Amino acid sequence: MKSYRIVKRLKGFFWFLFKFFAAYSLLVYALTYWVPTPHWAAGFLMMSLPVTVIINIIFVFIFLLVDSKKSLAPIFLIAVSSVFLPRTYQFGNKPENPEKGQSDKHSFTIMNYNVYGFWVTPRHVRADDIKTERMKEWIIKQNVDILCMPEFNNEKQLPTYRTVKYFRESGYPYYNLLGKKMNESTTFKSLAIFSKFPIIKHKEEAFEQQNGLMYVDVVIRKDTVRIIGVHLYSMSLQLKTLVSQKKLEGVKRETKSTLSSMKKGFSARIREVGVLEEWIKESPYPVIVCGDFNETPYSYFYGRTRALLKNAFEEKGEGFGFTYNRIPWFIRIDNQFYNDTKLDLLDFKTLKGVKYSDHNPSFGTYSVNRE
Repeated sequence: MKSYRIVKRLKGFFWFLFKFFAAYSLLVYALTYWVPTPHWAAGFLMMSLPVTVIINIIFVFIFLLVDSKKSLAPIFLIAVSSVFLPRTYQFGNKPENPEKGQSDKHSFTIMNYNVYGFWVTPRHVRADDIKTERMKEWIIKQNVDILCMPEFNNEKQLPTYRTVKYFRESGYPYYNLLGKKMNESTTFKSLAIFSKFPIIKHKEEAFEQQNGLMYVDVVIRKDTVRIIGVHLYSMSLQLKTLVSQKKLEGVKRETKSTLSSMKKGFSARIREVGVLEEWIKESPYPVIVCGDFNETPYSYFYGRTRALLKNAFEEKGEGFGFTYNRIPWFIRIDNQFYNDTKLDLLDFKTLKGVKYSDHNPSFGTYSVNRE
């Protein structure tokens, strides 16, 4: 009799908890699906979507043990969350096979790669310069048509870091940098786009330090395409520092700093998304957006961009497509979006195991749809 009362109380307790969490889950799903508000609080809620799915899975097992009929409720919520699966995981996608002889004539390739200032280690010393040289050589060997590189670094005093000169002399004579005052003779860290094809127009919108957006209109053979490079406001998540804290005061301090950075980042998205949407809508050419979003696929900026353009990973990616190779390892914050009514995506991939930067490079192959 006593054990029966304990089980009954457990059932009531878990069901009480679940009802509150179910309401939270539905709120998170609605915010992520419709992205109705840019408020920073919504940003925190949307970012928690993967966690809500995991907790609902835990509730399934709990109810299977204490009240099997009630397990249908969290199963329903998990089923609803499947609408976000394409943003999370992809499988079975295969590259398009253009007609023989037509690939080189009509297709073009883009690599977006946050190059971490070409500092191949967090505490880069001059002895690491040989690795920087290898990184630059590796990028050139990929032989893509357009390079989008957030955190691009140029230092006139150091031969290894005369990177503008290096890329111009390595087959990318056309380029644009985020800041108006940035040129080959200065030292800076910025967003950069280099191209094998002529750039006929460009525009920049810098926000803070190296963060901002810019577009270049590139003449690719007989067509013109607008490439919008983005490096959104960094939330500067010092998670490694947070994890390494051994004392409570240190944990509190780093947690507060991390949450404050995230709040500022979510608030900055209002201005950033406004600029991006304007550039997309006013463009007379097909559009590709690429770069470092500094946000997960469950976010305001991603959702608003997704409402206008297709995401290349969701169409042709494989696996989880994680693009950040340090703590936290399990996020995809670098993206390519494209106008699917004017462009065909032939292939997309994210390379793992390229350890030169704290980001993984992503490659997209496109062709202009002339139908």
